[in-house]
Amino acid sequence: MRYNKIQLITVLISFVVTACNHEKKILSDLIYLNCENAENREAPKLSLLLKDIRYVALETKDTCLLNRPTNITLTDKYIVMDGGHETECFVFDKQNGKYVRTIGMREDPGPTGYYMCTYPIYVQGDEMYLKVDWLGNKYKVFSLDNGSLLRTIDEKTEGQRWPSDYLYPLNDSTMLQYANNRYGNRKYGLQVCTWSGNILKKFPSLNNFKRNEALDYTIAYHNEMNFYRYNEQVYFHEFTSDTIFRLNESLDVEPVYVVGKGDKIPVPELRNEVDQETKYKKLIKFDYIMETDHHLLMMGNRWNEVAYIYDKQTGETSRLEEENATFFNDLNGFLPFWPIGRGRDGAENEVWALIQPDQYMEGVKATGVNPLGFDLKFDDNPVIAIGTLK
Repeated sequence: MRYNKIQLITVLISFVVTACNHEKKILSDLIYLNCENAENREAPKLSLLLKDIRYVALETKDTCLLNRPTNITLTDKYIVMDGGHETECFVFDKQNGKYVRTIGMREDPGPTGYYMCTYPIYVQGDEMYLKVDWLGNKYKVFSLDNGSLLRTIDEKTEGQRWPSDYLYPLNDSTMLQYANNRYGNRKYGLQVCTWSGNILKKFPSLNNFKRNEALDYTIAYHNEMNFYRYNEQVYFHEFTSDTIFRLNESLDVEPVYVVGKGDKIPVPELRNEVDQETKYKKLIKFDYIMETDHHLLMMGNRWNEVAYIYDKQTGETSRLEEENATFFNDLNGFLPFWPIGRGRDGAENEVWALIQPDQYMEGVKATGVNPLGFDLKFDDNPVIAIGTLK
């Protein structure tokens, strides 16, 4: 690795402090990604990541019109999604894209009413969990197979939740609650709690800063923390941290990857800057992280078109920039692909990305390849690209 002596001492001190404050266990086999010094590479071949890829056109009808959805998951049978702004939660057949049903009724006061989906969508077997109130103090559980209301979870007993909190489900009884640091000073960052709000474990915040009150709500993050699942365990990365952690079965936090951001690590005080986007383009910040048996994929799509890929076999990290921040599609010659999410409950080996109809038709024109075999209209529902991991 290219760490000099001072950098290595700094990393070790950081882990000791972090471990004391967060009750973390230090592992001896930490993996160093060295992203700051990663070499720029051309877009890798998609065949390095996937065995195959297919495309599913989601049925377009008045009962299931979508509005640029981003909160999506795959199961063994379904494509389940929040349809986007002012829409409902929909279920589509994963094989042919046919509309199956609508789950609940958004902002309806009746028995099947709810406020919004969890993010990410939480599906366990046949069950889907939806938030009833904006704080996440009450949930309703619906059946994916028939849309019926199965039960309600409420009676929050302790702790406090805010609308900007990131609630990440672990299983059908517990979740992670992360407080996005809007105001600069918070007592706790990450907490483990039950769905009804009982706090099981708390980790002190290390992401505080002195807020410039004159800016008021200029700085309002909803993506300070990245969560992802790999091998039935949950991993997470805070954007001001240089570490990717894992939550183990004992609810202890273990460092796994040292990202190696170096001078490109964002500092909490940077959120007091008005022109944040320009400044963040020069730093390393991820919007999506995904891990497979062979790779760790890190994409900084919101602030800059830069991606990093860590190859577990070679131990090398590559930097992909702008038009190269994707996988070149050598499987069928169609559009490039970068996975946004991963399936659950029988679909863990599948990844997906969303293609808007205009993007799809532009791809047909540019590549001469039309995987669907038919054309789309500009107002059709989008296409889901589904890949099978190697």
